[in-house]
Amino acid sequence: MPMIRDFLMPDLGEGLTEGEINRWLVAEGDVVVVDQPIAEITTEKAVVEVPTPFAGRVAILHGAEGETITVGKPLVSIEVAAAPATEPSGNVLVGYGTSESVPRVRRHATPGRPATTLTVETPPASPLVRRLAAALGMDLGAIAGTGPGGMVTQADLERAGGTAAPPPASAIAGGTRIPLTGIDRISAERLTRSHRDAPDAAAWLTADATRLVAIRPELEASSALRVTPFALILCLCVRALQEFPRLNAHFDTQANDIIIFEAIHLGVAVQTDRGLVVAVIRDAQRRSTEEMSRELTRLANAARDGSIDAADLRGSTFTVSNFGAFGVDGGTAIINPPEAAILGVGQIATRPWVVGGAVVPRSLVELSLAFDHRVADGGIAGGFIRKVADLIEAPDEALASD
Repeated sequence: MPMIRDFLMPDLGEGLTEGEINRWLVAEGDVVVVDQPIAEITTEKAVVEVPTPFAGRVAILHGAEGETITVGKPLVSIEVAAAPATEPSGNVLVGYGTSESVPRVRRHATPGRPATTLTVETPPASPLVRRLAAALGMDLGAIAGTGPGGMVTQADLERAGGTAAPPPASAIAGGTRIPLTGIDRISAERLTRSHRDAPDAAAWLTADATRLVAIRPELEASSALRVTPFALILCLCVRALQEFPRLNAHFDTQANDIIIFEAIHLGVAVQTDRGLVVAVIRDAQRRSTEEMSRELTRLANAARDGSIDAADLRGSTFTVSNFGAFGVDGGTAIINPPEAAILGVGQIATRPWVVGGAVVPRSLVELSLAFDHRVADGGIAGGFIRKVADLIEAPDEALASD
């Protein structure tokens, strides 16, 4: 006998609580096979194709394009050809696939009958609503959700007696309201969390990049690959992190611990048509100048054309933001949580500079470091950014070792 099986929204990386339906790849009534992509889900700054674990006919699509689905709630219901084998009585933990990164939910089974009802242990709600409920001391489990799939909304909190709802954004007539969706919404939530949770400080420094610019053609000729100044600065940043490893770290807010990593997984901010994406160059400490340039190009191209894999957007230990790509001299970036710091690199521009008592034209670059003061003090942050500047001004030895 045919039966309906629910495919639950999976956790697509690092404990995410929800994902937004960017585009359905199937329609109700379509026949699908195992591992066929059924939807594009926007999450963690990536658009990820999600495959179905079931074969059969699509019965219900749980949500419209643009809607948010909570992890553990039904994403699609599929009519399968045969019922699954019966399961023992009681509650057993099950999950989609075998990956430990996928959330596990409780399956409630009746003795001798197939287990078909899946429930999550926490009510569905967005991170903003969860924060508001926590601030008000309200139990989400006691609130009836009126949003899609029973999601608890901000309006539900207000009806239940919450008084901390923010006032209207504007009382001025007119104007165009643009809702934050997809990558923009996720970025806004992450950056708000970073600004709220991390006591950040900043250090600035101007470096003379004249020699770095001069040796770049030599490096390109030896590698037969386009090598950008930014790729070279990434290599030098890795050298500095090896000397100041405390900045290659995460801060665990729950345990109040600093986690320092030996491997340097370098996050690189890339601007795309869908918003800002942080791609990750893994094990950057092992890469030569040529390998760093090649991987930077691969990740940037994949991020811009939307083909980047979700795994390439997770697990960074330190991030570098290239302000120079926008023709900007510099700026203060916001730390990418749970990381401890982010380095901003401005454009390399010809400006007057004092050398040997004389004012001469030099190629200068502005560096800025935003850092979590819980992880590092001014001595560590200042020492790191000074080291990066020193390497930029005299890069031959560091880059030759690659």
